[in-house]
Amino acid sequence: MTTETELINHYGLTVDEVKEEVTLLHVDTIRYFPCSPSNQSSFYELWNRFGPDAARTSMIPYVWKGLVQRPSEFYGVELKSTSKADVSTTSES
Repeated sequence: MTTETELINHYGLTVDEVKEEVTLLHVDTIRYFPCSPSNQSSFYELWNRFGPDAARTSMIPYVWKGLVQRPSEFYGVELKSTSKADVSTTSES
């Protein structure tokens, strides 16, 4: 029996935008980020065992599905890809 998992893109982000979002997560600040204690624990463990890329990659599905707040919104940072998208949509109007 095969089951398919559908990953609903809650925020409407591109893959590159989600990757850019998770680059804002850091081992020193993850404790303040609004996610579950198990997410924080996994993040710490992956960071320590395999490095920052592994820890950040593990958070991609949570951001993609909207299970956690966008890191850029939480930290109050405007991302390069987001600002470019906003400029292109306003210039077309």
